[in-house]
Formats: sequence, C-alpha cells, structure tokens
Amino acid sequence: MMKNLTILMYLKSRKNAKGQNPIYLRVTVDGKRVEKSLNKSIDSKKWDKNKQRGKGSNEEVRILNQFLVSVEQEIYLSRQELINNKVDVNIESLMNRYLGVEEKTHTLIEVFKYENKRIKKLIEKGTYKKYVTVLNHTKNYLQHQYNIKDIDIRNIDYQFVIDFDYYLRTEKSIANNSTIRIVNTLKKIIRTALDKDWIDKDPFLNYKVKKEKVETRFLTQVEIDTIYKKEFKIKRLEQVRDVFIFCCYTGLAYIDVKLLSDNNIVNDIDGDSRIKINRKKTNTISKIPILPIAQEILDKYKDDPLVLNSGKLLPVLSNQKMNAYLKEIGDICEVKTMLNSHLARHSFATIALTNGLPVETLSKVMGHKSLNMTLHYAKLIDSKMSSDVKNFKRNLKKLKTKPFKENKNVAV
Repeated sequence: MMKNLTILMYLKSRKNAKGQNPIYLRVTVDGKRVEKSLNKSIDSKKWDKNKQRGKGSNEEVRILNQFLVSVEQEIYLSRQELINNKVDVNIESLMNRYLGVEEKTHTLIEVFKYENKRIKKLIEKGTYKKYVTVLNHTKNYLQHQYNIKDIDIRNIDYQFVIDFDYYLRTEKSIANNSTIRIVNTLKKIIRTALDKDWIDKDPFLNYKVKKEKVETRFLTQVEIDTIYKKEFKIKRLEQVRDVFIFCCYTGLAYIDVKLLSDNNIVNDIDGDSRIKINRKKTNTISKIPILPIAQEILDKYKDDPLVLNSGKLLPVLSNQKMNAYLKEIGDICEVKTMLNSHLARHSFATIALTNGLPVETLSKVMGHKSLNMTLHYAKLIDSKMSSDVKNFKRNLKKLKTKPFKENKNVAV
C-alpha cells in the first residue's frame, strides 16, 4: 500500500507579464508523475532551488512559502486518507484526492450484489442461492480479517485470495472441495471486474488447488428394497420415503421431482407413459420411462389433498427437510450409507447399468449434456465389479475344500 512518493516544486523557464517565473508542482508515485501549475510566480533570483521555497523574509515571500508548505501537507494527507480507506495509492488516485475530484471506484460487495441480481434473473433459483451464500461468506471474511464491511475491488490481490481460502478452512471448518467451490465463485465475480477494466491484474492467477476425489455413493438394490418395503407410522416419513423411492426409479434430481406436474406426463408412440422434463440444471430434455413402482407411487398420491392443491404430482418438502427426514429413515432402516435426495439419482444410474440399460440410453434418460457424465457411473460399476471379484478370490482362498475323489459307482 505504501508507495514511493516525491514532491517537487520548481520554476518554469518562461516568464509571465510581470517578468516572473511560474511555480509548478510535480508529483511522482512509483515513477509515474503529474505536473500542474500552482498559479503562483516569483522572480527567479528570489527562488531557492534546493529548498523549493522563496528567499527572503518579506511579507510576500512569507505568504508564498506558507502556501507551498500547505500544498505539500495536503498531498501527504491525501495519501494517508487513501491508505486509511484501503484505496490503492497511485498517481491518479492521489491527485484526484488532492484536487477534490470524485473518483469513481467499485467495491467488492457492490460488484457481487450487481452480479447476483443478474444471476437471479438468468439462472435457476438453486444456483442463485449458492451465490448468496458465497456473498455472505465474503462479508463475514471482510469483517473478520479487516474489520470492514466492504473493500475497493482494486485491493483484491493474491494475498486476499489465499487468506480467504485459509479463513474458510480454519474459521468456518469448510472441507477442501467446498472451499474451492466458494473461492471459485468469488473468482467469477472478480472476472466481471477484469472484463470491465476495473482492475488490471487477475488476483486468482496463481491460485492453484486441487479437489480431492470424492467417492460417488449409491444404494444397492437390496438397500432400496429395504427402504421401499418398510412400513412407517409417521406420515411425513412415509411421504419422504415415497418421493425418494420414486427418484430411485426415475433418476430425477430434487428440483425436477419438486416441479413435476401433469404436463410432464406424455405418451410415447407405443402408448406407454413417460416423464418428459426440461432439466433445470442442464437445460436438456429428458424422457424417462415410468416403471411400475414409480407409477404405483404416482397413483398413491393422485387424490392427495396437498398434491391437488399444489398442482404437482408428489408431496415434495424443501430439500433441507427432506434430507433431514431421509437421515432418520436411513437410521430406522439400518442403511449404512447416509441418505440424501441426490443419492437416489446416483442409485438409479448404477442400478440401470447393472441391469443392462445401455449407457447411451441412460445418458438420454438422465438428461446429461455429454456421454462422459454418464460414463462416470459406468466406471463406478467397473470399480465395484473389480472390488467384488477381488473379494470373491480372497474368499475362495479361505475355503478348505476336500480333494476330489472319483466315485466308481457313478456311471459315465
């Protein structure tokens, strides 16, 4: 923040109408300088070049020197004000502050809020909420780290970025991959400032971190059957279970099953019913066959008052409540894998592939943008198969089989 500042007052060689030389001010910050007239003049014989002041003790010289001292003091004061306000001290900002010119600056929170308004209109609600969450993390970090509510966006540097990363990991105890997602969301906001030339350098240029490989979890057919067949005396648990099982047999994500209505049920050329949706996350069309268990659940709720009033097909709670109740369901059913709404989608994909559905077909059913997204599930199946084969071989070695003895009484 502290920059090299030099102030020089000197005489121009040309003389004015009074035969005096104009006094000029030259301010230099880190090699960049600005010169301006001070609208004062003096006889060159009465000027002390080294002291940058007028010579003599008469009233006129005394008043001139007081003025020159005040100019220097105002420049140093302007620099200190910029530092106190955490504004980058450069030749433009310093001279604007000294001259009283209102410099248009942009702050981090201001830019963040501006982008969030655009995101709210252009992107689905879930993504907007993520940006709001990152904005709140950023506000808390500014208060924690600098005791300020906002900061000039030109002051966002690499140190700011890595300190933010450290704050999320330590003060907020956020895991590695989630920390990276939060910091990268902030990076997208800073990208706006770069594109608009509000900052000169990308502070994220050297931010190099790696996501940890997270194992994609899914339920086995046995686990799904256990949850499906379990009888619940509490209605809310029964409803959440039904929605979860419906997703296990359709592959629908939470937001898509929540918005599911009669308009999404269509008949194919064979007369069979299908679910046709435009997936919120990827904005792709997905056509899903309605399997018997999925149809059974739809039929169960077709006359439900809550469903009829909502205009939807199923009684879907908020994602937060659904995940909380799914955890309770998992405990009741003694399922070791922690249940959440998205686990159903993963489970559908792996079970579909295990039961012979071609990966290309599954990709279309799930509404993936590319086949590579679906191949991820195929790799999971290969990995599990490899693991199962290893376990099978290990178990075979433990078996103590008796040597084969030929039975002579057996006809061959």
